Amino acid sequence: MGEEGLRLGGLSSGLAVVLNGKGKGEGSGNSHLVSYCDDFGDQSVERTLEHIFNLPCKTVNLLTRPVDTNVVHSIIKNEFYKYHPDLKTAVRNRDGVSTVGEVVRLDESSICGDIRVIKSPLLVESHALFSSARANTCVWKGKWMYEVTLETCDVQQLGWATVACPFSDHRGVGDADDSYAYDGKRVSKWNKEAVPYGQSWVVGDVIGCCIDLNCDEILFYRNGVSLGVAFGGIRKMVPGLGYYPAISLSQGERCELNFGARPFRYPVKGFLPIQAPPSSNALATNLFHCLSRLLEMQRLKRAEFDTVEKLRRLKRFTSFDELSHPVFHAICGELFSVLAAETGSADYVGWGSFLSFIMETFRMHPPHDYKSMDRVLDSFLEFEESRLLFEHAIDALSSGCKTASLILAECPYSGSYSYLALACHILRREDLMAFWWKSSDFEFLFEGFLSRKGPNKHDLQSLIPSVWWPGSYEDMSYENSMMLTTTALSEAIDKVRF
Repeated sequence: MGEEGLRLGGLSSGLAVVLNGKGKGEGSGNSHLVSYCDDFGDQSVERTLEHIFNLPCKTVNLLTRPVDTNVVHSIIKNEFYKYHPDLKTAVRNRDGVSTVGEVVRLDESSICGDIRVIKSPLLVESHALFSSARANTCVWKGKWMYEVTLETCDVQQLGWATVACPFSDHRGVGDADDSYAYDGKRVSKWNKEAVPYGQSWVVGDVIGCCIDLNCDEILFYRNGVSLGVAFGGIRKMVPGLGYYPAISLSQGERCELNFGARPFRYPVKGFLPIQAPPSSNALATNLFHCLSRLLEMQRLKRAEFDTVEKLRRLKRFTSFDELSHPVFHAICGELFSVLAAETGSADYVGWGSFLSFIMETFRMHPPHDYKSMDRVLDSFLEFEESRLLFEHAIDALSSGCKTASLILAECPYSGSYSYLALACHILRREDLMAFWWKSSDFEFLFEGFLSRKGPNKHDLQSLIPSVWWPGSYEDMSYENSMMLTTTALSEAIDKVRF
């Protein structure tokens, strides 16, 4: 069939792109296209646009001209926002937190020793024998958290402290009243003295530091797994005076702090980030959902409308290839307009919903969808503003390589594989490679892509829960379990090798 047969606004009405009835909501995985000659005059282009933007049926009126960027932009402004009013209104319950300034960071006046930010925004390192610092934000009620990603894994004390906690060259977080810390090197919790707690940590671990001022408890998480309540019965505070995120690092120790300027790697249900996410995040996330629906329709179109015989049944239809460009262009234009209006939003979205979108498009495991991914790259790179979004996404992919855990059942597509595979595909684009090469963080990111996270003894027990060898004194029933494990490992290694 010739290209002219796939133009917009073809012959008389008839084609309806009808969605599965369960496909109206965001989370449905059952939406699919059904093509047929419709007796009620439904128009395929209008119904397609309604599905992409998650609008009620018959919301988009009959279009009298071909769909271009202006048409789609008008639908976004007049219909999309009308039926999704919550996306433009950020609802934030921030009662119980007090910040000096708009951005949560380390309070320079609190630093004892020598803590330096070696990579923006909060990758820090101790250049003194023992250094401590508090954030510029305190909490006195509610449930709050922040995350610490370990770049090194020696002595670090991570937790919470009041402004009254004294710091010195040998006293830090957890060494005074109203001061609480977790140290995975010594596998201890600290409140004036050390008590065994938690698990040993390794480079690449993400430690969640949580405080529940409703129940007066402090908890810690390692890679999203609770280590249990570390401290109970902590003292109640009054408004404006409370507990500050606080860290103490021995010399050469390095970690990256995330108070909420970026999405948490392992969010804990019920606990809020110290810093609120940008108000534009919900809208950006929803716009990426719209693009995902468009891409999914194109995949289904390739699968279902692959013969001339099927197309001959249709009285009116549209080329998804023609439709995709104006939809992509209008959505990207709206997205970058929204991000430009709010400081810090590109960082948050790049690490969050944009990264999720491109990973979902590319697919975590083979077979990867290179065609859809290339379509996304082509569309976004039409906009100069996309460079900043890709900069943050590449940063997030590098971080993912360092922090992703090995899961034996998913080998060899476990650990850093998904992040590294996507990064390699993106960086085949010469302009993105050059952009990354010239960035001030190139060495840090390149190091991240070469990193692999090692397991501690608890991780090894999960990977290989039982071992056996000839002549061992263990129960002989372990032999079968051990053989299954070694076979799985051998098969994974063969896949990587060949």
